[in-house]
Amino acid sequence: MLKAIIAEDEDSLRKEISKKVMEISDVQVEYITNEGRDLLNAILRVKPDLAILDIKLPQMTGIEVVKNIRDVLPNTEVIFITSYDEYIKDAVKLYAADYIVKPINYSRLINTIERVKRKFSDSSLVIEVRCGEDVRLINTNDIYFIEANRKKTFFCTAFEDFMSNTSLSDVYKLLNKKVFFKTSRSYIVNLYKVYSIKSVSRTSLEISFRDKSKKAYLSKKLYSEFRDRLKDILSQPDDMKAN
Repeated sequence: MLKAIIAEDEDSLRKEISKKVMEISDVQVEYITNEGRDLLNAILRVKPDLAILDIKLPQMTGIEVVKNIRDVLPNTEVIFITSYDEYIKDAVKLYAADYIVKPINYSRLINTIERVKRKFSDSSLVIEVRCGEDVRLINTNDIYFIEANRKKTFFCTAFEDFMSNTSLSDVYKLLNKKVFFKTSRSYIVNLYKVYSIKSVSRTSLEISFRDKSKKAYLSKKLYSEFRDRLKDILSQPDDMKAN
């Protein structure tokens, strides 16, 4: 079940958005508000999977709210709904799932929510890996990439980075192959976390991630397959793509 929060200061529109979202299967609207500071407190308390919010909210703007939550809730997806198109670059920098200018195209809103649902259902598996004498439980949605490091495995995740005794090949067997792609002999990447790729040598490309300075690498022999897989699960409306 996808947990959602809605924030819109216009009463009739707030009710209309809430009604449309509540009609979507497997989406639970946990909180509805009309102002920014209340929204921030609700997000930190509820920890929703999805926040649907106006930008011009009283007391605190939607942009300010998302800036305040990004470090502590990096996996919360955000859909901005606004009368203003000048904030789209801010939305891209905050990794918004969509930016919908009023009047609302509800087909687009529903399609974006369905895409967010797929992301969470695809990547919410919990796996076990060995860390010394301990076994650690990891929600795979938190994983950015995994790297073979000598006889151990390095995990780069949303909340911490750590080493595991479980081999890369054994970890790969545990993962959802729709979401995770083995980009080379040494790397496994969460496709939902990919931000950009660039060529760095004759044989490899560098993969950058949202909110992470660490990089992974892709063999150029696998680029076509990698690109096709990204297109399958990460397609966004054209006006949300970074310039």
